[in-house]
Amino acid sequence: PQALDLMNDTFVLSRARAATANSLLARNLSQPDDQLIVTLWLNVLSRRPTEAERSAALQQLRNGSGAQRARNAENLLWALYNKIDFLFNY
Repeated sequence: PQALDLMNDTFVLSRARAATANSLLARNLSQPDDQLIVTLWLNVLSRRPTEAERSAALQQLRNGSGAQRARNAENLLWALYNKIDFLFNY
C-alpha cells in the first residue's frame, strides 16, 4: 500500500512537474539531455545512472518532438521517485 500511495500522491506528482515553481525540473530543464539525466539521478537516487539506465533515459527524453521533452522529463522523474532504490533507501 505504501508504494501505491507514493505513486499517486499529489505531493510527489507536484514535485515531478516541470511547471511547478522552483521544482527540480523547472531549475534544470534547460540542461542538455546527458547532463539532465545525471542531475536527476544524483538528486533522487544519490548516484550516477548506469550505462543501461542512461541509454534508456536518453531514449525516453528524445522520444517525440522538442515540445514533448518537458513531459518526457516529468515521466522520467516520476519513474525515479517510484524506483525500488528510492522506495527502500529513502
